[in-house]
Amino acid sequence: MNHAVLVLSLILIGALVDSTKADIAWPEYNQQCRDDAGPPFLDDEPNVQYHDGSAAYPVLAQNGDCAEPMKDACEKRPDAKTAYLEGPISCGGNGWYCRIFNDEANGWDNVNLNGDVNFGQCNREESFEDAGYDQDGHCHGSSDDSTYYWWIRDHWHRQYNGKVRCCCGWFTGGTQPLYGRRIANRCDYRRKVTREENVNNCRDANEDHNMGFDDIGCDQQYRNQIGQPIPEDDSVCWEIERFGFTEDAAPFPTPVVAPVTAPVVAPVTA
Repeated sequence: MNHAVLVLSLILIGALVDSTKADIAWPEYNQQCRDDAGPPFLDDEPNVQYHDGSAAYPVLAQNGDCAEPMKDACEKRPDAKTAYLEGPISCGGNGWYCRIFNDEANGWDNVNLNGDVNFGQCNREESFEDAGYDQDGHCHGSSDDSTYYWWIRDHWHRQYNGKVRCCCGWFTGGTQPLYGRRIANRCDYRRKVTREENVNNCRDANEDHNMGFDDIGCDQQYRNQIGQPIPEDDSVCWEIERFGFTEDAAPFPTPVVAPVTAPVVAPVTA
């Protein structure tokens, strides 16, 4: 048995064992707004996750460990898949950002992703010349850790399907915060809906806040990254394969056992 198949087997066995673990109450309260995609959160059945039975799976280390920002969640949640798709993430209150990349080369249909690409990687000429260049995938984040669950759930049901790479740090925090201007030229933002708000009055937490990473662009000091993989710190990042809702039966996943730095990607066409 080769190493990749062995690790995948350990992941699947672990999921079966972990399914008996007690879970925590998460998310802590409802932040779902009217324009969020998918079924109402308050209609969820107990002990049933919206992603049950899906093809999505977490990318784990070669020894089967969860990524550093997910280790606490993996201890608290029934399995690693639930931890990665729901959290709670451990980013020290510094927020997060995620990039969804087209993964059709590996057999995963993008469905609606290509219709809402919104950022360029800071390793191509276009991203340094144009802060609005937006053909590399979909980027979204927040300065509040608790919003992760709600963004993942929303974009899952929007069928922005692909490979997801998330990292800690919106303004600051970790080793590669988004505002360091070394990773992406732009990124959308999801605001926190507070407990005190009437959630019924929230139309869209992804808009109407003027908090997006817009018209800022990549820092020119990193032009030496052009044409090369962006040097990223896997200790502050985590990845999800085969992300997003699909009506089709879930295909058996291709084993992936360690995060791979986000690639130099070619422009996609909507």
